[in-house]
Amino acid sequence: MRAAWIALLLLLGLDAAEAQRRTGPPTFDPADTEGLVVSPNPSVRHAWKRKVFWTISMQPGRGTFRVIPAQTTAERGQMTATLDALAVLFKATPTGSSGEGFWVKDSRTLDYFDPFVLPEKTPLARVPLTFASGYFPFRHEDVETNGIWKKSVNGETTPAYFHFNRLPEDTQSTHVATEPRPGDRPPEVFYLRPRVTATWHGLPVYKNDYLLVTRGGRDPWAPVPMARVLKASMGALEKDRKTAEDRLEDYRKALAAVMAPEWEAQKRATFETQNGELRTSRPSNYAARLRSLEHEIAVLRKEAETRAHPRRDATGAWYWAAVDAHEDAARRLAALTPDEAAASACFVEVTAAQRANGRFAMPGTVIAEASAPGCRQIVRTNWEYFDLTLPRTTPQLLYVRDFGACVRVVGERFESPPIDRWDSPPQGCVQHARMWREVDWSRIAALVQP
Repeated sequence: MRAAWIALLLLLGLDAAEAQRRTGPPTFDPADTEGLVVSPNPSVRHAWKRKVFWTISMQPGRGTFRVIPAQTTAERGQMTATLDALAVLFKATPTGSSGEGFWVKDSRTLDYFDPFVLPEKTPLARVPLTFASGYFPFRHEDVETNGIWKKSVNGETTPAYFHFNRLPEDTQSTHVATEPRPGDRPPEVFYLRPRVTATWHGLPVYKNDYLLVTRGGRDPWAPVPMARVLKASMGALEKDRKTAEDRLEDYRKALAAVMAPEWEAQKRATFETQNGELRTSRPSNYAARLRSLEHEIAVLRKEAETRAHPRRDATGAWYWAAVDAHEDAARRLAALTPDEAAASACFVEVTAAQRANGRFAMPGTVIAEASAPGCRQIVRTNWEYFDLTLPRTTPQLLYVRDFGACVRVVGERFESPPIDRWDSPPQGCVQHARMWREVDWSRIAALVQP
């Protein structure tokens, strides 16, 4: 009986512990200054009350590609000073200064632009240097090895990256066309202008994903003229047309095959092999099966005829949608006036049904921006955004990558995911959201050159 009571008490204790982990943090003895809790893994414990601290970890950059002047000691000091100033703002928040249960790795990179994405003849000695801090809030975790508990600096968490002088380019944007560039440079991508989906303290958040701080009057994206987009889109339109014409050629071969006397003779020979004995033993059954064969031959030939000669209706959209789009674009490109050629282009996306019917590589129509309401402007990455007369280390843009991975801005507030487990101290997005609510974003924005 005593053993049964002990088992019951242990079971109740485990249930209580599980409930506590589900609904909130554990309670601690007042003498337990660090709030030590052994995790489900008995060789790992978490320190719920241990104060936050910050460390800096330097990461290697992409390098100079042997064509960019190397960073000087003074430049590295200037970039470091900007990253220090950013970190100070977060460290000054209540969470960043006196938070408990986690620590922050400030993972820094002092880097260079990729010169091969820049336009030809860009003065590479003047292009701004790129530098970033990635903040990693890790829970305080100790690991026991040979009976000794040691602080661990390993683990996984959700980072947030603050990039200076890195353009967002085509992040999460729909590609419209590509334009070849000379030499070994990758093609120039034309894509839909990213949408501002929210603002946070006056700063735009794009596509619920990333936040930008830009210089006044400067645009990270440049509209692309009609003539340039139409010309660049011809490759995709030709690809769609080639796909449709190859499919038509296959259908015409199939039609020729089913119309051939040899095809029908083979069908009838196979029928006789399978049903010939019924001709005398069960004539009515034989006749019914023969009528079924005659119907099958007629239907197969009719279907092949329809596919091989697509009509301008829903059944032939797989062919005419691609052909007409290509011919229309070629005709419009040839007929552009100088003013029309220079006008900003925008994009009307096709429907899902049209995508399924031949509009694969070019899923939309390029039109003049002023010609239809609601169309999406087509842009390219604006490599002319930067003022090349400023020092290379001047912060001219701040790109907060994956801002939306942890929070969603709704009106004047953040929505952040709830703490989904209480068997360890919250880290990652929970701590990002707390500091982002507390930090002065106007001072973050002030780090960028006005």
